[in-house]
Amino acid sequence: MINKLRKKIIAINVVSVCIVFFVAIVLIFGAGYSRINEERLNRIDGLVGREDWSIDMPAYDGVMLIQYDNAAQRIVWQRCYSCKIQDDAEALAAKVISKTDVKGWASVRVLYAKKVVGNTTRIVLYDRYSNSRVLRLYVGLSLGALVIGALCYLAISMILARIALKPVEESWNKQKQFVADASHELKTPLSVIMANTEIMASHPDATVASQGKWIENTRSETQRMAELVNDLLFLAKNDDGLKVQMACVNLSDCVETTVLSYEAIFYENGKSFCYDIAPELYVQGNEGQIKQLTTILLDNANKYSSDDGNIKLSVTAAGKHIQLAIVNDCEPITDEQMSHLFDRFYTIDPSRNKNTAGNGLGLSIAQIICRTHGGNITAEYADGRITFTATLPVLKQNKNNNE
Repeated sequence: MINKLRKKIIAINVVSVCIVFFVAIVLIFGAGYSRINEERLNRIDGLVGREDWSIDMPAYDGVMLIQYDNAAQRIVWQRCYSCKIQDDAEALAAKVISKTDVKGWASVRVLYAKKVVGNTTRIVLYDRYSNSRVLRLYVGLSLGALVIGALCYLAISMILARIALKPVEESWNKQKQFVADASHELKTPLSVIMANTEIMASHPDATVASQGKWIENTRSETQRMAELVNDLLFLAKNDDGLKVQMACVNLSDCVETTVLSYEAIFYENGKSFCYDIAPELYVQGNEGQIKQLTTILLDNANKYSSDDGNIKLSVTAAGKHIQLAIVNDCEPITDEQMSHLFDRFYTIDPSRNKNTAGNGLGLSIAQIICRTHGGNITAEYADGRITFTATLPVLKQNKNNNE
């Protein structure tokens, strides 16, 4: 699709420019040629008034000089200078005599000027085709310039089209990858649900208690699929440019509320957790998305931290920004893996974390939330610990002003 679009754009550009070039060349050629004919008319008009026609005039190639006897109605003297119309001299002279204008066109190829002197008429004819090689050269150069210009613009159009369509191509490729990954992620829970349903349907007389294992498994996969669908909807709305309602938000309170709900989860999973939240830090943002950002980072630490986790959360003011940082122990991560942490559907080792129910969308959503709020998020790994730092612009407004 992108290649076809690129070819269409190039073709439209080149054809449009060729038409413009062609029209411009035709107009320039027409104006120039009209000027040349005007100069030719002036030149032969000057020859008509010349008294001595007996000398050679090699500078006037293509010119025929005629003295026409008006009474006898015939040519009494003629001379041709490298022209090819001498065989038509009688007919051309008769046509010129019949015209009322003293200069103009005797035929498509012949210009004329005349002057009556006594009983004779002096006629000067100019054969335009006598210098046709100059015309052919001019036309050839014009067409050559058109072809060379079109080829140059073709090359430029190919380069510009590639540059212009690069974001579109990247977006298209990401969309295709997104659809493929989403289909793959949804296929797994659907397959499990269908299998569990088939098992339960094969035992119609069984009690609910005896089928509890399959029911619980189905419920778990349904919950997982619902979370995945919600994440996909969030990403789709963001890609569509959905506007988020912003207001003054107490980030300290949002983070603390989310942290309190996770303390029990960390305790049940045997994770060591501590936090330090600076009070009364405000941002211009969306409260729901701030809580979602905190939830994603805490959930990520809970799922992927190693051993007891040694998890630490901090919220601090750093100049004009607020930093939300979460640090935890983890298994070794390479630079290549670090570079893909915020890619959609990316997981470091799916087999290693197959029981964590992660779909690889959390950190991508966290990055989108940070960017929506005018900030960013980074990840650093050192000495067996990974640090996620979300940086958001601070709002210069205290609690008293907000009340």
